Amino acid sequence: MSEGTELVGGGAIHASPTKDFFVTMITRDIPLTDCIFDLIDNSIDAARRQQKKAGTNSFNGFHAHIEFDKKQFTLRDNCGGISLSDAIDHAFHFGRKRSASQGEGIKSIGLYGIGMKRAIFKIGRHAIVESETTEDSFNVIVDVSEWEKDDDDWDFKYTDRDKGGAPGTNVVISELQATAANTFEDPTFKTELLKLLARDYAFVIANGFEIKVKGTLVPKYSYELKQSAEITPALVEYIDENVAIKIVAGLVDELPDEIPEELRPGKVDRYGWFVVCNDRVVMAADKSDQTVWGDDDFKIWHPQYNGFAGFIFFTSDDAKKLPWTTTKREVDISDPIYRRAVGRMKEITSDFIEYTNRRKNDLDAAKQVERAAAPVNIASLFEVKPMAFPLMQAKAPKRDMITISYSKPRKDVREVAAALGQPTMSASEVGRETFDYFRRVEMGK
Repeated sequence: MSEGTELVGGGAIHASPTKDFFVTMITRDIPLTDCIFDLIDNSIDAARRQQKKAGTNSFNGFHAHIEFDKKQFTLRDNCGGISLSDAIDHAFHFGRKRSASQGEGIKSIGLYGIGMKRAIFKIGRHAIVESETTEDSFNVIVDVSEWEKDDDDWDFKYTDRDKGGAPGTNVVISELQATAANTFEDPTFKTELLKLLARDYAFVIANGFEIKVKGTLVPKYSYELKQSAEITPALVEYIDENVAIKIVAGLVDELPDEIPEELRPGKVDRYGWFVVCNDRVVMAADKSDQTVWGDDDFKIWHPQYNGFAGFIFFTSDDAKKLPWTTTKREVDISDPIYRRAVGRMKEITSDFIEYTNRRKNDLDAAKQVERAAAPVNIASLFEVKPMAFPLMQAKAPKRDMITISYSKPRKDVREVAAALGQPTMSASEVGRETFDYFRRVEMGK
């Protein structure tokens, strides 16, 4: 405001968003696969409401089936449908009232009330949502081009329809975005989608929920850890601010042989930390500071730790208490509940790292003990225990040893450690690594 300008009266400065901006922003940073997962999350939440009514925890009989080609995407489920009152008051809102998510009493994974709309906008420009419950049956047509014309009217219209089948929801999206159409035509996309679904919904599928992609059943991934008299997975359980937390970690086993080869993740994709919120895998096989590796001077991931798998489960009837983001693909690393959990995860990880250092003393004996341990499904582990591994005795040196000692600037040593991928290693470890590197590269030893 220029000098001498006098304010007279008052008024409103408009700050409401344009629909075009809103649609662009909520779809910009989320992959197509995760938008499809948003729709599946809604189906699972609907099935959970039916579970609650029936007084059961099983998903047996519930399914979500996906079809797509370059012109259309469809998801059909038999999970009970959306009630008309819920559609009017919640399901099509851009954002979810906190009281609504708190009052359901189910382990919801449909988080902030934007999943279905975001999926529709990401995939195409026209959608028909058909819903049938035991009481209601209606259609909602989402014509994005028409809807965007009026920034003041954010409502979608519904029409009643005759009942015609089992309660459930169908989402049919057409006028596909170019990116979606091209992706659906890629013959590798179906395989990749099946692998991601098997991984991220493993605990829901294990409980009976069926997902199909273009007629192919998503396989069951049974996460298993090694257990024997000498090897024990860690199990920790506690409550933090009404969020139930369970941590299971140990030596990972191979996937069962019945998993098709093309749908089996690589070994490295099974090592690291898995973060699971209300039975939905949010982060898988993480080897970054999003979990423990390199967080606050903790050791960074190293191939020496191959074989380690840790699973941390956060469970709550109020999904907003869980430490995940709106995409359900990352964690909120600043969340106090998560920060406290990371401390426990580090303790468990340290036990495994200590074992990997000991096993070098007699690698053949360690591998023999590991191979003899039986795989145990982590869902069957109930007894709280610390992680345990065999005590490997140090072997006598096989040849005469000599100590090499020299001094170098601290800054240079740190730079070499970082180049070796382990910035926190000690100076003596840097010396051994560089000596071994010279013998291997320059001498071929």
